[in-house]
Amino acid sequence: MIFNDVGVVIPAYNESKNLRILLLKIYELYPGISVFVVDDSSQKEKKELKLLERLFKKKKLYILYRNKKSGRGSAVRDGMRALLLNKKIKYFIEMDADLAHRPEEINLFIKEKNTADLIIGSRYLKESRIIKWPMRRIIQSKIINIFLKLWLGINISDYTNGFRLYSRRAVEKLLRFSLREKGFIALSEMAYKLKRAKFTIKEIPTTFTDRKYGQSNANTKELLISFIGAIRIRFGTN
Repeated sequence: MIFNDVGVVIPAYNESKNLRILLLKIYELYPGISVFVVDDSSQKEKKELKLLERLFKKKKLYILYRNKKSGRGSAVRDGMRALLLNKKIKYFIEMDADLAHRPEEINLFIKEKNTADLIIGSRYLKESRIIKWPMRRIIQSKIINIFLKLWLGINISDYTNGFRLYSRRAVEKLLRFSLREKGFIALSEMAYKLKRAKFTIKEIPTTFTDRKYGQSNANTKELLISFIGAIRIRFGTN
């Protein structure tokens, strides 16, 4: 099977070691797939990514090098905007660069691709699995997801996992929206905007694994920004 109609957007920040492993697996499993990496890394990391471009020069790999760290939400939108130029791509996968999301499970989304406009890979469904994630991070994640469900009113269990599939129609709509949030909370804003615009949303169970290399960008500051961002989303304030 050739996956010419699927594009993958990967926001990245100092993830060259993880990206090498991830890209090798993606291209092994999904021939013909397009991958767009949006990178906000340091100059040293960018040199490593240039080596990856050479390694995958025969594949459909595209890397956008941005000059500063501008947030996950804006990175995903930049990647979507670029992939949208390819008229063959009908389905857009979003996933993390840090190996938290298993490339083998992209196929789970592809199997369900025509069942909703936004399909979210959830860590909190009955069949989901979380591997080697510290308990404090699980508790932190569950607290913010309970808050978001109560605050934004969408019946989903995982607002904050960035493993998703969007239909082309949903991506075109998202890029017309003026989204306020640039960081991780942008995941919730995208779901909220699509739901209000009457797009369909569903969840599927996925496996989430803590990173092997590098450090997470999630911290107390990011959590506070997320709570403030959630309030802005609901009230539509800047």
